[in-house]
Amino acid sequence: MKKIDVVIIPYNDFLKGERFGFRARDQHLFLEIAKDERVNKVIIVERPRSIVSFLLLSKLGVCSGKKLNKNMRRVGEKFFLFEFFTLGLEQVKLKHLWFDKIYGSLQFVEKFRDALRQIELGDFIALSFNPFANKFVDMIKPKFFVFDVMDNFCFHPEFVAFKNYICSSFEWVSSNSDLIFCVNEELKNFFLKNYPLSAEKIFVLPNGVDEKLIASGFVPDDIRKIKRPRIGYVGVISDRIDFELVEYVARERKFYNFIFIGGKYGDVARQIKRLRNFENIYFLGDKHYSKVADYIFSLDVCMVPHKVNEFTLSNDPMKIYEYLYFGKPVVSTKIGIQDEIKDHIFIADDKGEFLLLLDRAVSLAGDAMFVNLQSKAVKPSMFWSGRAKLMLDKIFSLFC
Repeated sequence: MKKIDVVIIPYNDFLKGERFGFRARDQHLFLEIAKDERVNKVIIVERPRSIVSFLLLSKLGVCSGKKLNKNMRRVGEKFFLFEFFTLGLEQVKLKHLWFDKIYGSLQFVEKFRDALRQIELGDFIALSFNPFANKFVDMIKPKFFVFDVMDNFCFHPEFVAFKNYICSSFEWVSSNSDLIFCVNEELKNFFLKNYPLSAEKIFVLPNGVDEKLIASGFVPDDIRKIKRPRIGYVGVISDRIDFELVEYVARERKFYNFIFIGGKYGDVARQIKRLRNFENIYFLGDKHYSKVADYIFSLDVCMVPHKVNEFTLSNDPMKIYEYLYFGKPVVSTKIGIQDEIKDHIFIADDKGEFLLLLDRAVSLAGDAMFVNLQSKAVKPSMFWSGRAKLMLDKIFSLFC
């Protein structure tokens, strides 16, 4: 059996995964890819770090594993990590475009090539999740180039200033990649409409759930003291949340307790401060991914109160798969939801319907038959191991 070597350029840091749990799409996929017997070696290219990012991330420490040289460490039997550090004071000014500059620098590429020679890596496939790393991919000349589109970053609220750059990045990917994966049909259609060269090479690979996400049955202390019914949201607290909707349902259902479990991302401090004025809204902060199962287990109803816009229509929220995995009733706005699970979600057209569906979901919480049906909605093919297998099957069918 022919084996392949894979160079993976994630968007989310391996280091953060080690410290807080591997919770993002790219992190789940690269861990599963490394387990596949068809894969020989996997090299993760960490995002370059400057003195600025080092200071911000200093509490994370350093990655585990055996250090092979200044830039490479071994973190598993066939799993390697490439790291690059530079002064990079201009990162403050350039922000995300600093990554484009460093990924495309000769120094970064030469250090990477030196690292490949040390572990005796020959021809390889490149799998990128990072729209800021195209110059790097172009310079390292992989035998086969795969790009995975996790979200439509052209409409990401945190990337408004970089929209033209991101859209140009997607155009380059469409022209230069051999294979593209994206999370849903909405995102696929966006590519087909705007980047015709992506036709025949773009495929939908939905998000999934970690089959090892198992609840201990223990209710965490900070949620145990909150009375039922507990309506919960597990995930990053960001601009994609419809805070006005949350305020409306909290005001209309004062006897429901609304719980947010996750860290903050972006400029949402003002909205969170406003919601803290409600006695029935709680923010419990970020939790290690290994603890997420216990928090979902402790909820009565799970919700996805996202705004409906071009960005959220391109999403495939992982939290929905996790909610279903634990048999929870799920209420969501009309965002991007896969057809394979849509029948198990209460989907609201407006805030009034969202409120009524919350009532319906609360009435079903704990119903053994309903819980069983919900959990059975998650098929083995939806596990991250299944998603990674589908990705590799497609790669092998075209490359090997």
